[in-house]
Amino acid sequence: MLLKAQLALLDGTWPALRASITAPATERPENPGSFKAMADEYYKSWVLTHNKSTSCKKTFLERFKKRFSSVPLQAFQLIYVDQYVRWRHKAGLKNASINRELSALRHMFTWATKRGYLATNPLTGLEKLHEQEWAGPKPTDEIVEKVFAELDPLILPLYIVIRETGARRGEVLALEHWQVDRNERVITFAKRTKNGKSTIAPLTQRALDAIDSVPRLHGCPYVFYNPATRTRWCEVRKPWEKARTKAGYPWLRVRDLRPAFGIAASELGAPMHYIQSALGHGSVAVTERYYAKYDPKSAAKQLLRLIEGGKMGTKTGTWGE
Repeated sequence: MLLKAQLALLDGTWPALRASITAPATERPENPGSFKAMADEYYKSWVLTHNKSTSCKKTFLERFKKRFSSVPLQAFQLIYVDQYVRWRHKAGLKNASINRELSALRHMFTWATKRGYLATNPLTGLEKLHEQEWAGPKPTDEIVEKVFAELDPLILPLYIVIRETGARRGEVLALEHWQVDRNERVITFAKRTKNGKSTIAPLTQRALDAIDSVPRLHGCPYVFYNPATRTRWCEVRKPWEKARTKAGYPWLRVRDLRPAFGIAASELGAPMHYIQSALGHGSVAVTERYYAKYDPKSAAKQLLRLIEGGKMGTKTGTWGE
């Protein structure tokens, strides 16, 4: 034990060792020792109890274990992450996809450090990869409506709600009736943000009509369901891809409807922090940079209307004449 303590002082793991020695036997965490063991413990203790959808996180963890199984847990360094990034780039992944994997890896190490499996977090200095902004055409109302016209009527209400609320596809696929407040005209998306907080989005009349167009199924909590399986849809990508191609807009992605919602709201004069709240972002900066960018001319015209409408002084009230 003395030799173990001396080595811990040299490699910086003494705080964790001391805590494990002094803690009551029933409270001492069993140190996983290897990366694989820690990943398995993280999946069992955190993912299964905190994540609504575990399949994606499980895929990431299996990939991490395959890549880092030979790395001693206490010897893990940022250089191994750099190698992992190069490996994923060779596989053809873009930075945005790799960032999602790195985010999961970072969270696992943060979790392990807080629980005493590691003395320090080796990924504290991990930087996010630069993500190139998509510069595709703007999905105008006309374009979206043409795609909607080609959608299967069975699926159309689901996509209307996606568009009208700015929600993610997965959130609407999992939408349950209790989340819809008809009196307040809002939809609650539980644990929407990365910090686990719920957010509230507006419920437009068109979205409400789309929800009401789907008959409620006894015993099924979901708003949108597959009549054949009598439970929620697992995937509805193919109907969208077929409709957009038939409409002549094969480039239009479902995810483009989310920033389109933010752009439309910002150009109508909605405060950026309102849009941030509705979209469930952790900061206004994310909303403004990626989801609610607007034409400067639209911003200037809206500001002009606000100034003239408010009559901010004699001189400013005459702008535009």
